Amino acid sequence: MKVLSTVTLAAAMAGGLPVAAHGQGEPLPFGAIRPAGWIAEQMHGDVRNGFVGRLDQLVPEQVVEDDIYGADRLTALVEEKDVGTHTTGAEWEVQFLWWNSETQSNWWDGYLRHVLLTGNETQIDERISAYVEDKLETADEDGYIGIYAPDLRYRHTTENGELWAQASLFRGLLAYYEATGEDAVLEAVRKAVGVTMEALPAGESEPFGVTDAFAGVGHGLMIVDVLDTLARLTGDDTYLDYAVFLFEDYNRHELPEVDIRLDNLADPDYRFQGHGVHTYEHLRALVIAAYHTGREDYMAALDRYLEKLDRALTVAGGPIGDEFIVGRHAHPSATGYEYCSLQELLHSYSLLLEKTGDAKWADRIEWLLYNAAQGARHPNGRSIVYVKTDNAFHALGHVDMDAPQNEERVKYSPAHRDVAICCVPNAGRIYPYFVQAMYHRTPRGLSVNLFGPGDVTQRLNGVPVRVRQVTDYPFDDLVRFEVDSPSAVTFELRIRVPGWAATVEVEDAAAKRDGNWIVVEADGSTRFDVRFGRAVRLVEHDSGTLAIAHGPLLYALPIEHEETKGTSYGQPGFYDIYAQPVAPVNKDWRLAAGEEFELVEAQDRIPGPFDRHVLKGRLYDGSAGRLRDVELVPMGGTVLRQVSFCPVVEAAKEAL
Repeated sequence: MKVLSTVTLAAAMAGGLPVAAHGQGEPLPFGAIRPAGWIAEQMHGDVRNGFVGRLDQLVPEQVVEDDIYGADRLTALVEEKDVGTHTTGAEWEVQFLWWNSETQSNWWDGYLRHVLLTGNETQIDERISAYVEDKLETADEDGYIGIYAPDLRYRHTTENGELWAQASLFRGLLAYYEATGEDAVLEAVRKAVGVTMEALPAGESEPFGVTDAFAGVGHGLMIVDVLDTLARLTGDDTYLDYAVFLFEDYNRHELPEVDIRLDNLADPDYRFQGHGVHTYEHLRALVIAAYHTGREDYMAALDRYLEKLDRALTVAGGPIGDEFIVGRHAHPSATGYEYCSLQELLHSYSLLLEKTGDAKWADRIEWLLYNAAQGARHPNGRSIVYVKTDNAFHALGHVDMDAPQNEERVKYSPAHRDVAICCVPNAGRIYPYFVQAMYHRTPRGLSVNLFGPGDVTQRLNGVPVRVRQVTDYPFDDLVRFEVDSPSAVTFELRIRVPGWAATVEVEDAAAKRDGNWIVVEADGSTRFDVRFGRAVRLVEHDSGTLAIAHGPLLYALPIEHEETKGTSYGQPGFYDIYAQPVAPVNKDWRLAAGEEFELVEAQDRIPGPFDRHVLKGRLYDGSAGRLRDVELVPMGGTVLRQVSFCPVVEAAKEAL
């Protein structure tokens, strides 16, 4: 039996390993890092049988039939678009005109990354290459690639998707270039971005100086993702200069999304108010501005942003995104997270990891992916919940069971066509973005940032080197490293020590300590094991609740439920799913001090990576007034569940 406890890295690393010099890392090209093991199996399944590989067939009207970058570009004559949702004629619905560009480009970004990483050559040749070629052929003679005809291009005075449509498209095209080396793709993106920089010159234009803006203008700031990647690929810091210009211009104007404004960040009483996905993606614009300029005021603003962010995170790492934050404090039952918000925050954490080299951002990436994000997927891999809560007591469409609203965000769907086709495309991006952040290059070799089955191939000291993680992490605390190269080479592997690690053991290799990292000198035939000791522990949340964790996984009390089918999408096995408890939900489960939980093999459960183990122990049933035996399962393998628990009230302790 393992007693509930908390451990600190300081205790875990006390004594033992000598200290090594610190090294900075930089991201590797997309495609250099490949998934393996259970991650590759899940990604393969998502392409073959899941929403990642089928969205164009599930909602062809939005993904295929609207050639929004080509023949169906927007002109002043276009007044509405079919985006799959219901319209009311409200003023804010003008944003629907650009929506299909986001749906298409974000889906293709996730899809092509999945296929390129899992090595399906047929789909690379037949679908992805054709898609890339098609988008390059939409370029005008001057190089413009986008969704607007000449009568609207760069002439916007109100809501528009100009920069956003380019950002979402170019992210995927640049990933394709990095994986294939096709220079024509890079040159096309550079030329198109050059057209934008010339049409909206730095210091001489106001890209965000518009009125009646809605989501598209705010999303447009994320063209900084493309600018940051171009600077890395070309070594031209002019792109970063332009990214800073856009951030500063955004700060000069009154727009609906204001959480990234410097004056708001400077206000200690200000709480995030905006649409969650904007708030979390805009973090990257601030990070780029701070680290490119080194300005103290931008660095201070970043610190204040991160302080405010903590208030918006649930115990599973899910940021409030249901849809607007409106100053709330994260709560396990009352605040949900849009899947778009999960992807955008993970992407922002990855940039923080890159710019700072701080291992805590890698901790957050794993925690968010393996708990909140995996816990918003249906175990069948064919659907996700648009808005999920840590404590998920139902999936019947509305957020609040006691006050139903006329919306359908809380259900499992392969498209969420009746709400917005945005979360499903973003769900297809999250694992590839995670994989890309697993390793960084350092001056002396490589850093291992994230754990899970996967491998990286790089030239180190002029020699091609392959490093493999052979592991069932996060379900096992043992990571075996296998290094192979065709000729002699030595280099440094910097391996993150998770913040939850109770102990760290390195077998068959000499290791040094470097803060939250260990350093191993490797050669072309190195084999060694790293084991991160983990105990069952309590995780406190400032909502006053407690959760139970083991390593990087949160464990939940599953709620027995029945599922019913909703809208079908014309493909076998693809339909909306509603989940309802089979009995009234007991919400008065509590944690009692001194109780112990034991990790054991799961019995009689559907096979799957998140169903391998359970925690057996006792919770206090407040409705019955006694302790009861329970089995907790990883949050990532649940449909309905309770994750957070209040402690036993004082009056009940005497009865235990």
